Amino acid sequence: MCTFAQPRTPAKLAQAPGPVIMQLMKTKNFLLLLAAMVMVLAISPTTTRAVDLAVPPAPYYDLPLCQPGYYPTNPGDCFPLGASQSIAELHDLGFPYPIKPLAAAKPDASLSDLPVRVARITGAETPVYASLNDAINGGAVLQTIPDGASRYVTMIDSAVANGRTFVRTMSGGWVAATPFYSWPKWQGLEFYATPQNDFGWTINPTPSYTQPSFGAPSTGKQYEKYVEFQIYRVVEAEGYEWYEAGPDEWIPSLKSRRLVVDTTQPEGVDNNRWISIDLYNQTLGAYEDGELVFAALVATGSGELYSDPGLYYIYEKRELELMQGSYTSDRSDFYSLEGVPWTMYYNHAQAIHGIYWPASLGFTQSHGCVNMFPGDAHWLFNWAKLGDWVYVHDSSGATPVPTPTPMGTPAQEIIYPTPTTQN
Repeated sequence: MCTFAQPRTPAKLAQAPGPVIMQLMKTKNFLLLLAAMVMVLAISPTTTRAVDLAVPPAPYYDLPLCQPGYYPTNPGDCFPLGASQSIAELHDLGFPYPIKPLAAAKPDASLSDLPVRVARITGAETPVYASLNDAINGGAVLQTIPDGASRYVTMIDSAVANGRTFVRTMSGGWVAATPFYSWPKWQGLEFYATPQNDFGWTINPTPSYTQPSFGAPSTGKQYEKYVEFQIYRVVEAEGYEWYEAGPDEWIPSLKSRRLVVDTTQPEGVDNNRWISIDLYNQTLGAYEDGELVFAALVATGSGELYSDPGLYYIYEKRELELMQGSYTSDRSDFYSLEGVPWTMYYNHAQAIHGIYWPASLGFTQSHGCVNMFPGDAHWLFNWAKLGDWVYVHDSSGATPVPTPTPMGTPAQEIIYPTPTTQN
């Protein structure tokens, strides 16, 4: 039988009273706990490092700014702030990015050259003589041209005698007249891509305004006459339409006209080619295959001699035309215009044609025809074909439909041009 020796308690501990023994045991437990904590702290950096290696660190820097542009959604890899934020704000206001110029250019300047020279007659009733000698000496008279405010003759030759200038007309007669060289040469726009927004032209010099109001501060920008500008928004204020030409820039319709871009083919057009004449805005647009190809300002009929709204077609084209007539009983408004260039008849005696005499576009002022400056009439004459459609309309509804335009007094014969046979 085995016996085990009992552990020997140190003499001092055995002799220690009970409370002291308890205190020593608490100290021992504390030291064991402290040792455990030191071991945990020793192992912790290694564990944390392992976790760090397993999960990529979060970036400690901000994302960069995006390149300037329009971002409809958050790109995620950059902040669309700064310039991009300004672009987004402009987009919300209806401005595209980037703001591009119209995809258009002025037509060939040589189109403004008249097909024949002209001269102006002044004074009272004017005789037309058979020869230069008759004109100088008051000889044989072929005919007389009645007095009137607007009288022009074609000029094939000229001569000066006794301080007077005489010109020979295309008909062969000689008449006292002043050669005329200052016809208008402004031109509209030829397009190679249809604009995504409307545009317009000034018809008189004007500043632009920071708000759609004549009382608003000016932008400091001054527009001269017949300058084109783009239109991004239209509002009504102070009795006029106001056109937003750029951020915080407005131009009033009092000094400008708007070309409404509308590629919708009018009902009745069957060949994808039409000329749109806007009586309200006094503008003209030519369309082909649903694209705008040309646009210009015009001047249409005024008062009772308005241009008739409706859908018509070109039935006669004449490079040179004689236009004369009167619409008052005393014939005080008589006019005689030889060599009217690039005339296209579409509604009885109403026609699109060029004007070389002084006039302003963007206003109603003719006897029913659609007036254009020579270069624009020439471009349109070259483009248009017999049978092409002419759509005349007035969005305001102010022009009656479709009352014919009065053509002359009861004593004046109304002559309708004979249609030309299409080759």
